[in-house]
Amino acid sequence: MKKRNYIYLILIFILLQCKDKIDELEVENISFIRGKNIHLREFPDQKSKSFGFLQGGNKVKIISESNTNTKVGNLIGKWINVNVLSGKLENKTGYVFSNFILDKGVDPMDLINKDVEISKKKEYLLNLKSEFKEYAEDGLYTFNELIDFEILVAECKVRRLENPAGFEDKEALIKNFRLLKSNFNDSDLEKMTSCEFLWADGCGGTDILPYPYASYSDRESIRQIISSLIVESGDMENCYRTSDNKQYCFFVSNNEGRYLIKGICQKFTNNK
Repeated sequence: MKKRNYIYLILIFILLQCKDKIDELEVENISFIRGKNIHLREFPDQKSKSFGFLQGGNKVKIISESNTNTKVGNLIGKWINVNVLSGKLENKTGYVFSNFILDKGVDPMDLINKDVEISKKKEYLLNLKSEFKEYAEDGLYTFNELIDFEILVAECKVRRLENPAGFEDKEALIKNFRLLKSNFNDSDLEKMTSCEFLWADGCGGTDILPYPYASYSDRESIRQIISSLIVESGDMENCYRTSDNKQYCFFVSNNEGRYLIKGICQKFTNNK
């Protein structure tokens, strides 16, 4: 009896392993259309009947692809047999030319953080937005929200190429930051902050995106916090108590030899 149960356990384990392998293959065979008004053909031929247009961001499952390259207009590529998983042609099966489909397993989200020269990053991101207009996968942030965020950061970094921010010395940064309590100037604080400035309720892990300081609409709240700081309570981590007995940290980072304030958070303590 024990031996039979042992065999059952082994069989269950093998089945679960096989399921995991199948799931992995399913993910690897998923791809996305790129571009606008891409024909879904009945057969792998440019003159074949079109079932209609696919749009950038439509999700597809790759069934098979030809082994040889062919020329369509000025493009050289392969015909790929797909089953459409989203968009107006959902559940249709047909052929798409390889130039209009991402490689297997690549998600449009993966392209957002591609290493692109900073002066060209905004244009690259806007093109991505145009290429994948119907991308609608679920996540903490949408595709467009992440692109808009990255554009703001890229614009900030381009400005900083001409007008560097921060200080070469950490103590100099903290000293100038403390002067803001009695003589606050929004532009002075902006020049001390990182292009990815995180404003969080609590210190620790967070999924909040770190936007450039100038993009926050409620900067007046930060001014009020700074005006309430007890400067003498500050430490080299740039954390302070306030006049209403709270504690805030303005964390400092070193970015390519320049010290900048990378964010603000309220530090909570357990009072027993």
